[in-house]
Amino acid sequence: MNKRVLKYFGHLILFWMIFFSVDRLLFLIYNLDTPGLSFFQLIEPFWRALRLDLSAACYLIIPTFLLWLIGLLIPIRSVSLLLKVYFFIFVPILVLGVVASMEIYSEWGYKLNRDAIDYLKYPKELWASSLNSPLGLLLIIYLTSTILFTKWGLHIAGKFQNFSNISSGLNGKKLIKNVGIAITGFIAFLVCIRGGIQLAPINQSFVYYSNNPTLNATAVNTVWNLIYSYSRKDHENPYQFFTADEIESKFRESKQTYTNTPKIFSIQKPNVVLIVLEGVAAELFESMGGRNKYTANMDRLIKNGLLFDRIFATETRTDRGIVSILSAYPSLPLISVVKQPDKAAKLSFLPKQFLNNKYETVFFYGGESEFANIKSYLLNAGFNQIIDKNDFDKKDMNSKWGAHDHIMFKKSLSELIKLTEPFFATILTLSSHEPFEVPIDPILKGEDRQTLYKNSIIYTDESVGRFMSSIKEEPYFQNTIFIFISDHGFRMGDGHNRYPRRYHIPLFIYGDPLGKKWRGRKISVIGSQTDLAKTILNQFDLNYNGFIFSRDLLNNVYGNAFYTFNHGFGLIEEEQSVIYDHDSKSVTYLNNFVSDSVNQFLFDKGRAKLQKTYQDFIDR
Repeated sequence: MNKRVLKYFGHLILFWMIFFSVDRLLFLIYNLDTPGLSFFQLIEPFWRALRLDLSAACYLIIPTFLLWLIGLLIPIRSVSLLLKVYFFIFVPILVLGVVASMEIYSEWGYKLNRDAIDYLKYPKELWASSLNSPLGLLLIIYLTSTILFTKWGLHIAGKFQNFSNISSGLNGKKLIKNVGIAITGFIAFLVCIRGGIQLAPINQSFVYYSNNPTLNATAVNTVWNLIYSYSRKDHENPYQFFTADEIESKFRESKQTYTNTPKIFSIQKPNVVLIVLEGVAAELFESMGGRNKYTANMDRLIKNGLLFDRIFATETRTDRGIVSILSAYPSLPLISVVKQPDKAAKLSFLPKQFLNNKYETVFFYGGESEFANIKSYLLNAGFNQIIDKNDFDKKDMNSKWGAHDHIMFKKSLSELIKLTEPFFATILTLSSHEPFEVPIDPILKGEDRQTLYKNSIIYTDESVGRFMSSIKEEPYFQNTIFIFISDHGFRMGDGHNRYPRRYHIPLFIYGDPLGKKWRGRKISVIGSQTDLAKTILNQFDLNYNGFIFSRDLLNNVYGNAFYTFNHGFGLIEEEQSVIYDHDSKSVTYLNNFVSDSVNQFLFDKGRAKLQKTYQDFIDR
């Protein structure tokens, strides 16, 4: 490999290494949420990332490398032109990924990956979600970076000469020499891609070093992370910690022991209206420690209802929350079950249990039920009827997502009266989804994300209040229980996306059939969305055997809640809360000071749950 070729590839590698450093700087400035870090702590992700950056750079110069290999044997002209096309195409696309990753991490707590790319199938919804982001700033960053790096790339391409004089035929010593150069170059290139000659190829763990998740995410190369997410194999369990016998042993230790489940309803087959609140966090409720009256109407219901005040979501997205609520199925890192209909169809379903018990079933949503492939899941779940935005008048499509909550609740009222009792209805709200636009004058002043979110919650709460006032006049009201639960929580204040606070959600039951001795009561056992199914099915004496990850919150439960995020999990129990990051293979959060044995036991239990859940998904 002569000096000229080394210079060519040196320019390309330098280009991408600087590109990645600028990406890292922008990401750090945009997402840093920890004050008081020293200058050394702020620059540490840059040198920690060098090996991963080099690996990503080698991935990106594969086209040029292949041209060089071919050029060793066959003269290739117009290399400069081909490289100009390469930069003209790749730079704008990758800068878009860089800018998108900045905002994705801010909202979801992980960098750009296959899961995020999948949402491009739903451009309208994606656009609606982005409206609360600083689009002007992001556009300026995108255009400036694209122009500067494209211009520099074209300048580098102009320096490349043709590879025509590298080859001088296919015979003699020149051919043998060129083959030797090709093999040497290929080996060197392969070593750089895999990050060295160590046993395991490079991965995110090689750059993880801190207890600060944002610093670790800064060190992870955005392009490499995206490539890696597409290379993973969903038919293989990446979480192998224990043998099958050890898994079963750990689950036996925490299995629920059933006694006589107390019956909380005064009639045998009440109607059920399950209201799934879009992104409503528990801490906004005065009943659960909130200091302001953001949810005044629902708090009034809670005073005459049964509240479970320590319930946690399994993830941070609606498509995960719906599955956990209706199928009692835990969320999985990097995978949305509803996006794999063949797997989702094999789950157990809460609505189907009621359908089999001669209930009418209906699902209401003011938006597009096809979003994230949710409609196919709902049909498999046993809903006889799905009412979504296609069933509303065009004049009622007054939200970026569809029909606002007060209109959707009004539609629900007009449809519920048509059903034959008993019925099981699920209502999914949407107005508290980004961009948090509401059809009323805002109560709170301000345009920041937290204020917009709180205003949307106030509006949704008012819509719930009007709905409940109206439904009291309906003949079926006295035979109906109402179950309120959120699909996921919301990041309040400066709390990180992975902390338990982010996943804390409301769950309460209200209605005339609720026994009087249960009204106004609070149950403080730690639980999950997945526990709703068995808790309710037990009240109706319906089959719950298929809901293997669910527990009855009313029946001798040892409380815990399990949630996942990008390649990791959180487990919450009375003694301790633990967060495990699989990329760094380390525990990144412990809530309490307890013995090492308790920490280890909880850590092992969480890993066992993660392994068992993922294996169950694969085996379906």
